[in-house]
Amino acid sequence: MKEAPLWRFALRLWRDKRIERVCLRLQDEHGVPVAVLLTALWLSEAGRRPDPALGRRLLAYAEQFEADYLRPLRAVRRRAADGQGTMELKRQIQEAELEGERLLLEQLSRQAQAQPGGQSVSALSWLFVVVPEAGQCESLQAGLEELAALSESLAVSE
Repeated sequence: MKEAPLWRFALRLWRDKRIERVCLRLQDEHGVPVAVLLTALWLSEAGRRPDPALGRRLLAYAEQFEADYLRPLRAVRRRAADGQGTMELKRQIQEAELEGERLLLEQLSRQAQAQPGGQSVSALSWLFVVVPEAGQCESLQAGLEELAALSESLAVSE
C-alpha cells in the first residue's frame, strides 16, 4: 500500500509524545478531530495559504467521519481495555481505529490537494482556520498555540 505524504507527516509528528498529548487533549476536552489538526499542520508546513472554506470542509468531513466510525471504535476499545481477558480484542480494535485514521487522513489529503502552496505559513494560522471557535475558548486557543509551537519547533530541529 502506498502511503500518502499526509500519512507519513502524521506518523512523524505522532512520534513526538508532546504533540500526541496535546492532540489527544484537544480531542478529549474540545472534540477537535486529531486528523484535522494534523492536516492543518501539514498544510502549514507545505506552505499552503489558509483557506477558511477549505478549513470548514475539512472539519465537517472529519467530524462526520469521527462520529460515524472512529468514536464508536474508540468507545469499544476503551471498554475492551477495562475488561478481563480482552487485550487481544483491544489490540484488534486499535488496529481498525488506526486504519480508520489513515483512511480519514487520505480523504482529507485529497480534499486539500487543490490548494496552491509555496509560501511561508504559520501553523497557528491553519489551526485557527480549521478550529475557528478557538477565539471564544481560552483553553482551546492555548492548546492550539501549544500544538503550533511544538510542530514548528519539530520542523526546525529536523
